Amino acid sequence: MRHTYRLDHFALLVRDLDRSVAFYRDVMGFSPIERTGSANVAWLDIGGGDAIHLIQGDFGATHVTKDTHVAVSTADLDALVAELDAGGIPFTDWPGNPGRIGVHRNGFRQIYLQDPDGYWIEINDHRPPTV
Repeated sequence: MRHTYRLDHFALLVRDLDRSVAFYRDVMGFSPIERTGSANVAWLDIGGGDAIHLIQGDFGATHVTKDTHVAVSTADLDALVAELDAGGIPFTDWPGNPGRIGVHRNGFRQIYLQDPDGYWIEINDHRPPTV
């Protein structure tokens, strides 16, 4: 049987919860979600009903590479790149060229940046066809 899914949330293990919340709030523009519960977990709204959970804990065994990344899409990649440039926030294309916007083989543009724990984030202007 075929099921239909949509992203609900993704979770990242982080070293310093406050530092990571500040990055995802101030750089990425995600909105904190007020929740009760554990002091070592924060939720942020990434848009469209989707969320990120940041969980502070033992980061020791975590291995981060660019191949394992989170990708989000934005309607105005040029405005975002201008904000990153103005804020001195580094980004690259897929090969790692600083300050370059890459073009995916399917034609959409993309950049990559890292959060405070080294997780890679792809930001692109990919808009899949509506069904």
